[in-house]
Amino acid sequence: MQTKTAFLIWFGFVIGGSLLASISGRLTPHFVSDSPSYLHYSFASLKEMSESIRTPGYPLWLVLFKKSVGIDWVPLGQVIIHSTAAAWFTIELARLKMTLVQACASGMAIGVGCTAMDNISTISTDALAASVGVGVAACLLRLSHTESEFEWGLVVIGLCFGAIMLRPAYLFLIPWVGTAGVLLQKVMGCSVWKSVWTSGLWSLGTLSLVLAWMGMRYAVSSDFAILPFGHQNLGGVLVQLVSDDELTSLPGEAGQLGRQVVLTKDSLDKSGFELAEGVEGATMTIDDRWDAMTYYVVVPAASKLASDDVIAQHHLIAKMNAEIIRAYPRRYAAWVLKNGRRCAWAITADMTMHPLFLAAILGMMGWMIACSVMDVPWRNPFEQALAMRGLTIISLSYLIAKLGFVILTSPGIGRFSDAAAIFLPAWIAVIGLRLIHPSDQGSCQKSEAVSTL
Repeated sequence: MQTKTAFLIWFGFVIGGSLLASISGRLTPHFVSDSPSYLHYSFASLKEMSESIRTPGYPLWLVLFKKSVGIDWVPLGQVIIHSTAAAWFTIELARLKMTLVQACASGMAIGVGCTAMDNISTISTDALAASVGVGVAACLLRLSHTESEFEWGLVVIGLCFGAIMLRPAYLFLIPWVGTAGVLLQKVMGCSVWKSVWTSGLWSLGTLSLVLAWMGMRYAVSSDFAILPFGHQNLGGVLVQLVSDDELTSLPGEAGQLGRQVVLTKDSLDKSGFELAEGVEGATMTIDDRWDAMTYYVVVPAASKLASDDVIAQHHLIAKMNAEIIRAYPRRYAAWVLKNGRRCAWAITADMTMHPLFLAAILGMMGWMIACSVMDVPWRNPFEQALAMRGLTIISLSYLIAKLGFVILTSPGIGRFSDAAAIFLPAWIAVIGLRLIHPSDQGSCQKSEAVSTL
C-alpha cells in the first residue's frame, strides 16, 4: 500500500468521524457517575495513586486536556483516537490484500460501532480503552507479517499496558495477544515454535509491566493488586444469589460483612429507596439491581466496618465473595453461564438497534432475496484469503477472551459486551460484501502478503 493511500484513509476516517460526531451531538462532554473519580484523581504521591480505585491512565488523559485546551475538547480527542485506530485496522487488512472496499467497510463498522456511538462523548474509560484495544489488534496484524518484529512487539506491549492502565478490564489482553499472535503467525506460515516464542514474549512483556505496577502498590500500600477495586462488582452480584439468612450465617469477617449488608439493605428499604422490580435471583433482576446493590449496599456496608480505608474495604468484600462462592459454588457457576447467555443477547440487541447496522442488515437481506429470485450465484465469503482468515481470528477470539474475563465478575451489560464484540460488525460487513463482490485474491503465502508503506 502506498503512503499516500494510507494517509488518505486515515484522513478520511478522522474527518468523517469528527463530522459524524458533530452532526449527532457527540462532541459535548457527557458526565456520568464515574466521571468525578477520574477528574479528581490525585497524582500528588505514589501512596495516593496506589490507594485510588482508578488506574492512572484515563486521569492522565484528562490532565492533558485540562492543562491545555480544556475538558470540553475530550470528546473530539476520543473521536480522533478511535478514528485513527479504525483507520489503522483498515490499512493492515489492505496490506494483507483485502480489497479496499471491504477493508474500509470493516474499519467503518468499527468506527461507528456501539461502543463508540454510546460512549465517545462520555468522560469515562469505555471509548478510549476500546480504541486502544483496536490498536492492539491492528498491531497484531502488522506483527503477523512484518520483518521488524522486535520494534512492533514493543508497540503491542506498550498498547496493551496502556489499555490496562486505562481500564483494568483489559487484563484479558495479556493472554489474548499471546494466543491470537500464535494463530495469526501460523496463518502467515511461521513455524509453531517461533510463533509461540515471539507471541509469548509480547504477553510476558505486558505482564511484567503490570507486575511492576502491582509491586509499586505493594511497596507503598501493602496491597499486591492492580487496584483496590473489582471485588465490589462481584459482591453486588453474589449478595443477590443468597438469602439474608445465608448471608448472615457466613463464617468470620465474611459473616460480619454479610450482617452489615442485610442491615444496610433494610435501612435502604425503610428510607423509601426501591430496588428494581423482578424475580429474586433472575439474571435480568440481578443486572437491574447490580448498580444499586454494589454502591448503595455492599460498598457502604464495607465502609461501616472498615472506615474510610478503601483497601481494607476491598479485602473485606473479597473475603465475603470467597465464602459465598465456597458455600454455594453451583449458584455461582449457574450465574456465570446465564451471564454468558445475557452477553449474547446484549450484543445481538445492541447491534440490531444500531440504526446504521440495522439498515445494513436489512439491505443485505434484501440483496439475498433478490439474488434468490434472479438466480444470481452467491460467492464464497469464507475463501481462505489471508486477510479474511486474520479478521476471523481477531474478531472471534477477541470476543471470547474479553467476555470470558468479564462474565466472571460483572453482569454482561451493553457497555461491557459491546466492547468485546467491537470487531464482530466488521467481520459481518466483510462477509456480506464478499457475498456480493468477487472474492479476495490474496495469496496464503507470507511473501505475497507483506506490503510496506
